[in-house]
Amino acid sequence: MNYTKEQEQAIFLRDKNIMVSAGAGAGKTRVLVSRMAELIMDEKNPVEADRFLVMTFTNAAAAEMKERISLDLEERLAKDPENHYLRKQIRKIRQADISTVHSFCNHLIRTHYNELSIDPSFRIGEEGELFLLRQQAIEQLLEEAYASGRESFVKFAESYAPGKSDKVLEELVGDLYRFSRSFPNASFWFEKTKQEALQLAETKEWDNSPAVMLIFLKAKKELLQEKEALSKLLKNIAGEEVPEKYGVLLQDVSEYVEALSQTESYDAYYMVLSRGSVPAFPRATKKDKEWADYEIVKEWHQEVKELLQKQKETVFTAPAEELQREAAGIYPLLEEYIVLAQRFEEIYLAYKKEKNVYDFDDLEHFALELLVDHYDEGGQAYPSETAKTLAKKYKMIFVDEYQDTNLVQETILEMLSEKDNNTLFTVGDVKQSIYRFRQARPDLFLRRNEKYHNEEEGVSIELRDNFRSAPGVLCFTNYVFSRLMERDFGGVDYNEETALRAGEGGPMLEDKETSELLFFVKDSVQTLEEAPEDVLTETALITKRIQELIEEGYHYGDIVILLRSGAGRMEPMAEF
Repeated sequence: MNYTKEQEQAIFLRDKNIMVSAGAGAGKTRVLVSRMAELIMDEKNPVEADRFLVMTFTNAAAAEMKERISLDLEERLAKDPENHYLRKQIRKIRQADISTVHSFCNHLIRTHYNELSIDPSFRIGEEGELFLLRQQAIEQLLEEAYASGRESFVKFAESYAPGKSDKVLEELVGDLYRFSRSFPNASFWFEKTKQEALQLAETKEWDNSPAVMLIFLKAKKELLQEKEALSKLLKNIAGEEVPEKYGVLLQDVSEYVEALSQTESYDAYYMVLSRGSVPAFPRATKKDKEWADYEIVKEWHQEVKELLQKQKETVFTAPAEELQREAAGIYPLLEEYIVLAQRFEEIYLAYKKEKNVYDFDDLEHFALELLVDHYDEGGQAYPSETAKTLAKKYKMIFVDEYQDTNLVQETILEMLSEKDNNTLFTVGDVKQSIYRFRQARPDLFLRRNEKYHNEEEGVSIELRDNFRSAPGVLCFTNYVFSRLMERDFGGVDYNEETALRAGEGGPMLEDKETSELLFFVKDSVQTLEEAPEDVLTETALITKRIQELIEEGYHYGDIVILLRSGAGRMEPMAEF
């Protein structure tokens, strides 16, 4: 087979942990399948199929993986029909541990259910019935809290949920519970949160405390980005004839931004920010709007004004001394909040046990109970005997879509990975991480990738060659994302090292088509909602372009129209 240099390294490198950053269309599944096949057939140190643990993101991906590795081995058997070892591996691959994380956890729990004191006939509950159990749990929680008469609860309820409805309280408790489930050891996280809050409330140098400095430095970093944008702007218009009022505006804003950038503490930043403001943008004449950089200056002015106004309203709301007094008053409420979330977890779990139904988060946490022996004072997990036994069983651990792994899943992997027994092969693309709302942690990907780049504990391999798309599509994609994606926004700098490139031998390598944009420009932007006439105009624009393509020799079957949503668009499209 023909592999790129990077694919070859990912397939044939041995005895090292490997992280593969695979861009779209880079053949990552082919690499995974080929690596497994080559490991099975390795002449020096063959790995039998039942010594693999492969974790995928979906059941469909797991099924595809099994099918493709089976086909690969069957093709090899066809060339060597007397190979009994190969025939044995084909049988084993059908029962190999190739599944989603949840399926792996499910199997582990049913095998060791007696250690968890749960009924092995449990099932995953439907969302509707789980919702009802949560409602029962929150109602019981609040009944207990009100009946207790705890002063801390009364203050918490009065502060965050005034009025007759408990809806806000229910939402607050639910939010904290769900977020805490993203940590392998929620109790440790709760205690750490309380300790940090207490230190913040009691510190004598609040302005220089780590938490406050973190807030200050984040705000200053945002400001410095605007300052850099201003420097580029001033450089671009140097030598131009700038309308006087905009020259004065830029000077005033520049001085304000410079004064903020010179501060070294929260209080100093607060004082400068609160005493100054970004001047209003001067009313423009028709001649002003003819100035080439008018829109650029207006846009930058709006950005910096919104940023500093947001900082005033949400971060730098009072001097450090006043905020410290507030922090001291809030600490008892934080303690109560945590008590409520922890008690809710106990009640909700009891209801689920009674019905013998659980959710997917439960599968992961039950698996952790089996795999973690204990946590040290710093929250570091240590493997149980069950985990050590599994680590000896699995010679190779593969993880697909690693960019969407969460902290709980990462801890499961750590418990199963043992330096002297197995190696870890992770593959993903941080640019495609889309599950942060499910507490996915793409920073885990970045951290491991950085560590492997220095070859401290493994090797990092970049698969950039795209074998799926035409060069014109890749060029356009790179152009757009190189201007949108950077480490602070997207987790990675989209540059020459990470950009997609057309792979040699790809089916569309010779395609010379380029990407094009069709612009529908409104006279003014009054609302983000799309008016019916906009849909008709866009449809007419698309129809006209399709007719031009047909006249150029294309067929209707060559063309596809992709819509973000069909609502309100399908009928007009069909009519045209």
